[in-house]
Amino acid sequence: MSIAMLGWVAAGCGSPPSETTSPSRGAPSASATPSDARTQTLTPTPTIPPTTNPATDVLLAEQITILAAGNGAVPDCTADLGKIPGIGGGSPAVWIGNIRALDRVITPDEVALCLSGFSPDAPVDVVVTAGGRQYATTARPAASELTYAHDEPSESLFTGQALAVHPQGDGVLQSEKWWFVPPDAAREDLAAAGTLTIRATQGTLAARHSHPVELPDSPDRLVVDSGSHRILIYGFEPGARIPVGLYRTDSPTEAGDRASLVRQIGTVVMPRSRSVVFTVPEDIVREAAGQGSYCVTVPMPEQYNCPQP
Repeated sequence: MSIAMLGWVAAGCGSPPSETTSPSRGAPSASATPSDARTQTLTPTPTIPPTTNPATDVLLAEQITILAAGNGAVPDCTADLGKIPGIGGGSPAVWIGNIRALDRVITPDEVALCLSGFSPDAPVDVVVTAGGRQYATTARPAASELTYAHDEPSESLFTGQALAVHPQGDGVLQSEKWWFVPPDAAREDLAAAGTLTIRATQGTLAARHSHPVELPDSPDRLVVDSGSHRILIYGFEPGARIPVGLYRTDSPTEAGDRASLVRQIGTVVMPRSRSVVFTVPEDIVREAAGQGSYCVTVPMPEQYNCPQP
């Protein structure tokens, strides 16, 4: 039994994997899902079988130490040429680049849309296939330089919103980066299918690439789009019930900021994708606003960059 994880306690049958509850309101709190207006259904969405793992509860710590971390790495589509199988060689290509130049997609990850061999003078139609659904968007070449000054929305490629792509040399076009967090249904489809396929067309030019889907296996949490009050909780075992706690930061120590548990504000149940979005209740956001330093987190061995409500 892992002391760092503060205890895993066996419980009875779990709630459905997509359940998110908020004790502060006493009712389910559903995470926002974007419109499927640009989504074409090819076949019925695969049924996600219930996890075979027994439901387990993870316990919140009364006090945590908050550490700081960051590395500044960014995706580099040009550097991917020749590293990812099937990418490069002068033919048109499309892929989702990441900071490690790995041929896979995982939620979450810092990614960018990468194109090679397409004209920088015309839009490129891009379609992502996740399980039985397709999501269409447009890559629009821009003359401006890539700045990494902002992140694109976390659900990019899945909402129909166009992405600007910038010339990088060697015939490569690259978008600004973003944290890869597809909508709820797409995450579950990808987990079931095990593959994400992306294709791009521009007139007679066409390219296609299939990325393996990797599921997160290290417990963590991440703010989904700055200012959204949505927190991605990920990396726990499917079926585990994960409590979400509101913490108030005390005086800092040499090891980092010390924070004390105010109360539990919700529970999420890990689905097959090992990732779920928790929306901080509005009353908690109001309570924490201007009243000192608060953060929202879950049980983890180490706490880095604790999200604000």
